Amino acid sequence: MERSFRSRESIGILIGVLTIAVVLSPYPVFYASLLALSLLIGYEVSKALKFEFFHMPPITFLISSISFELGIVSALLLSLYAGRKRWSIDEFFKTLLICVYAGVLPVFLLSLKEDYALLKLLIFVWAVDVFSYYVGKNFGKRPLSPKLSPKKTWEGVAGGGIAGAVVLLALHGFKGFLWSLPLVVVALMGDLFKSFIKRQVGIKDFSNVLGEHGGFTDRFDSLLFTAPVYLFLLKF
Repeated sequence: MERSFRSRESIGILIGVLTIAVVLSPYPVFYASLLALSLLIGYEVSKALKFEFFHMPPITFLISSISFELGIVSALLLSLYAGRKRWSIDEFFKTLLICVYAGVLPVFLLSLKEDYALLKLLIFVWAVDVFSYYVGKNFGKRPLSPKLSPKKTWEGVAGGGIAGAVVLLALHGFKGFLWSLPLVVVALMGDLFKSFIKRQVGIKDFSNVLGEHGGFTDRFDSLLFTAPVYLFLLKF
């Protein structure tokens, strides 16, 4: 058990260091990394849903990075293409889900590259994730949603929420503290959104490429959901 914890922590630290390096890298490297992330998440979700058009999210990402409006239209048109090709409404909605989730949402990370905004959001998301995990593991008694996420507890959510509020207070002052509630809720919803898909298809993780942390979809779920909300709050 102790070795398992050390393995998880070591991989987590490595992922964190590499992520920070990418965030602080020159824009072309950062852009290429997000394009790769779009492809990887698209592939993982497509594999889980038994969907063959995993290359569509990067196309949506490329178009959305040029024009968000055109990106939305491209997601709809690609969904129409896949649905017509298989003559299936299921394929239509699978395409729409995957293109928005893995193609459109990563584009908001591009907008947070300046002024270390994305780095600040990463620190918040990591604080919420880490404290939710360890508080829930050591003190969790009341399940949050057994069907969606059997191991997640109210105590863990509270621990992560407090940690997130402290981080935002330190980074943005009192207004950051006010932002903590919506951002913590959205981070939780991002996790549950991913969990819903996994429970529906009967898998534990989207892949094991990141060891005990699962796949890229498992690791970056909360970040993808909080990015557009954080960007809105910064502009507001």
